Amino acid sequence: MKSTLKLALGLASAMFASTAVSNVAHAEDLTLCWAAWDPANALVELSKDFTKETGIGMKFEFVPWTNYADRFLNKLNSH
Repeated sequence: MKSTLKLALGLASAMFASTAVSNVAHAEDLTLCWAAWDPANALVELSKDFTKETGIGMKFEFVPWTNYADRFLNKLNSH
């Protein structure tokens, strides 16, 4: 009886896990907001490898340091 219950729970868990995977978000493009400074240029280069491997395009918004905190907080509060 206990083994039957374990089997049923295992199957139920597997079914739940398989349906949860189908609800994963997919994106065609991602937008990355980053502070405008020299290392940000490296992100553009790195994104080319990411796009090649995943097929997901990258867009960038480079924000001056003086405005970055406000922009970041506004985005967080808007969701």
